[in-house]
Amino acid sequence: MMRPFVPLLLAAAALSCSGRAPAPSPASADDEAGRFVWQDLLTDDVDGSRAFYAQLLGWSYEERTRLGKPYVLVKAPDGQIVGGMTQVERREPDPSIAQWLSYVRVDSVDAAAEAVRSAGGEIRVAPTALDGVGRAAVVTDSQGALLGLVSFTIEIPPDEGLPASGHFFWRDYLATDVQTAVAFYEAFPGYATTTETSGPVTLRVFRRGSNGRAAGGIVPVGEAPVRPSWLPYVRVEDPEALARRVPALGGRVLLAPSAQVRNGTLAIVADPSGAVVALQKWPI
Repeated sequence: MMRPFVPLLLAAAALSCSGRAPAPSPASADDEAGRFVWQDLLTDDVDGSRAFYAQLLGWSYEERTRLGKPYVLVKAPDGQIVGGMTQVERREPDPSIAQWLSYVRVDSVDAAAEAVRSAGGEIRVAPTALDGVGRAAVVTDSQGALLGLVSFTIEIPPDEGLPASGHFFWRDYLATDVQTAVAFYEAFPGYATTTETSGPVTLRVFRRGSNGRAAGGIVPVGEAPVRPSWLPYVRVEDPEALARRVPALGGRVLLAPSAQVRNGTLAIVADPSGAVVALQKWPI
């Protein structure tokens, strides 16, 4: 299996030369810590995944090689790099291990990895140098959800708010135990947790930094057969039309757009290898 930190090494280099304007000055560590900065698809079917997302979201790709291993950079329709894909292997007849892996920025990967361990999580890939651009690790939290950690010694594009269609823009934590999730992520990476009301819906939100910027939401899954995980969201213009195309492209619709859920602006789908992603229109 390709080690998860290898894709991030390539991703960091890609971000530094992707043509996006760098921040005029580095953001403070307090405001950058806890920011989601990268997304990798770990899949046992890179070719099938590429075809699926190209036809569904208009993504294009750039092939790279790192340490003798293939790696695919993902580009949104506007040409900006938004993530990567890497091949992972599974043993038949084991279920697919495909999933999207989110990386969160921290001040110190080594300290953050130890904080994860102290808070009840596990270190899956130990902190590792990224060839002069920073350090990274992969961990699981106290409920078993996979998460990447990264710190950079290079500048990366600033968080400019809502991105264009085809970009990742949000993550929800799917929790079997909300209070356990709150306790873990308040201890690491030090999120503040707020309870907010939007119409008839009450939301729990993770907030980061001195400005309290939203970092992600918490969604209780109750008795549903869903493993705890970070669910990434891609901004789209017409989730209903996209959801209708998913079965013909080899994927599955797990949650079809419905007037009862965010006014029909959300679809949750699984790609052909089983990785789950949310398609969200914004504003809702």
